[in-house]
Amino acid sequence: MAKMQRANIICALVLLLLAGLVAREAIRLEIGWGDIGPKGGFFPFWLAVILASSSLTVLMKAFSGWRHTKKEFFFPRGRLGLLLTVLIPIALVVPLIEAIGFYITAFFYLALYIWWTGRKRLWVNLSISILFPLAIFFVFEKWFLIPLPKGYFEAYLPF
Repeated sequence: MAKMQRANIICALVLLLLAGLVAREAIRLEIGWGDIGPKGGFFPFWLAVILASSSLTVLMKAFSGWRHTKKEFFFPRGRLGLLLTVLIPIALVVPLIEAIGFYITAFFYLALYIWWTGRKRLWVNLSISILFPLAIFFVFEKWFLIPLPKGYFEAYLPF
């Protein structure tokens, strides 16, 4: 069994186990639809179903003898930089959510990440950086009535 195939199997099994745990907890929270919208387990349950189906697809490909056309390693050389380009900003952002709130953190994260990796025009960068937190605000705070963390600035925000 090739290294890549073994890595795919192990990773898929771990994710399948995680999907099962999430689905079990989601069912415990109820996955139905209530008077005011989805119950607590609705979205986690369906995310677990998607994760499980993806993991099963990877397992089927690994066990069916599906092969890559070229020999690949689990973590190819020269790709660590690309991985760190995603992991470092996320690791820095997570603690900021509690301190300065989700919306402000999302704005700065998107603005800096798009500028750093995408090198898009300023109007594109700012449009995405403003519209995404606004969309999340309307979906969660207005539609589902689920407040997201606002951090130390909550008293100064108009919402």
